[in-house]
Amino acid sequence: MLNPFFIQGTSGEQDLVQDLINEQLKMYGIEIYYMPREIVSKGKIIKEVLYSRFEKAFPIEAYLVNYEGFDPNSILMSKFGVKVTDEMTLIVSKERFETYIAELMKGIPEVNTLRPNEGDLLYIPLSDSLMEIKYVENRKPFYQLQKNYVYELRCEVYELEDEEINTTINEVDRTAKNLGYTATLTVSGLGATATAYTSLVTGGIQKVDIINGGYRYTSAPSLVVSSPLSGVKGTLVGFTTSKKSLLSSQSLDQVYIENPGTGYNPSKPPIVSFYGGGGYNAEVRVGIATSGSIGPITLSYLGQGYVAEPIVTISGPVGGGVTAVAKAFINSSGGISTIRILNAGYGYTSTPTITIGAGSTISLGNFVFNEEVVGSISGATGLVKTWNAQTKKLTVTGFGTDFIVGDVIVGAASSAIYIVSKYSTFETTSAFNEDEEIQQDSDDILVFTEVNPFGEV
Repeated sequence: MLNPFFIQGTSGEQDLVQDLINEQLKMYGIEIYYMPREIVSKGKIIKEVLYSRFEKAFPIEAYLVNYEGFDPNSILMSKFGVKVTDEMTLIVSKERFETYIAELMKGIPEVNTLRPNEGDLLYIPLSDSLMEIKYVENRKPFYQLQKNYVYELRCEVYELEDEEINTTINEVDRTAKNLGYTATLTVSGLGATATAYTSLVTGGIQKVDIINGGYRYTSAPSLVVSSPLSGVKGTLVGFTTSKKSLLSSQSLDQVYIENPGTGYNPSKPPIVSFYGGGGYNAEVRVGIATSGSIGPITLSYLGQGYVAEPIVTISGPVGGGVTAVAKAFINSSGGISTIRILNAGYGYTSTPTITIGAGSTISLGNFVFNEEVVGSISGATGLVKTWNAQTKKLTVTGFGTDFIVGDVIVGAASSAIYIVSKYSTFETTSAFNEDEEIQQDSDDILVFTEVNPFGEV
């Protein structure tokens, strides 16, 4: 039999229960921040949310009912990637939400202000984490004294997609900086053009042709050139390339001349021997210039601001001959590390001039948190998370495609403008992905020249 001293539904009785619940939440609860989702754009067909943002955070007390998955075993590997299963259930006062937060949310377009909404976020200072509301239960307990008094919020750990978080509350925004798929862009500073010079030599190596690239190389072999009878010994450097085939992993791909040397006889070119690299049968043929060719190229200034190898132009010989060709290599600091010769040319009677392409001169301003940047070439977009003006490193997230080296990026809010010199993301390679190593080692495991490498017939 019900208590005869309660009429079971008067406003006075309901207010008493609500006040008791509010007081208990303030005594035994924790403080959280409620962050309503603001919808920026929707799809035209099924009206799916394409882009949203969180710019407001309202503190409110909540009772922590339970939490699940907050341990090392909560990170699972699924066929869709890594999944974090942290869950949390919280209770907030219905009256407090309707008279406080709902009133502040009325200015936000397309937001239901009658109750908490699925998709909104909660910042939990206790765990320094962001939780997303997945379901709102508003009928527990079920109509005591003919009214409901609380909302039960069932939440999961938030996974950032294409949302912008900028509440101006430092602890909330700081937590959002490390969420989602992030990339670090190293951008170039003020550029300066490198300079170089050379000399003329007689009887130097003009070019090197690869006759056989060889096979099974695991690294670039060392190339040793025989010495001339009288003169300066030439030096070469080789590069290998990976080839996906059953009988080879890497082969000789390119040979550069570092020093053409002097005094070689064109009718008796030097012998090139190969050492190291683990491979076999690489073979090259050396051509000797019959008249004046260029000597080693020396850098007089390394330059700065290079994001890609610049074009090296060498003036041609006067009166006929072959123009020398060279290639520049850049270092991690954006300068030229060395210039190697592809063809030393011949027919030169005077020292040619060397012109190196200019370094980047794009560098201006400082990026600000959460502004959008767009790649001029790739079309990639991202939101700025961190910016270090000293190291010129920019961390972005929320992009649709990858940035590329050479992209000019401009801050939508700050108008800062730089050019991308290096692009990297967090490590996404699985520790269990060994297909590349298996491919390279397969030659030593199986010999396909046998009739049946898997056993006797």
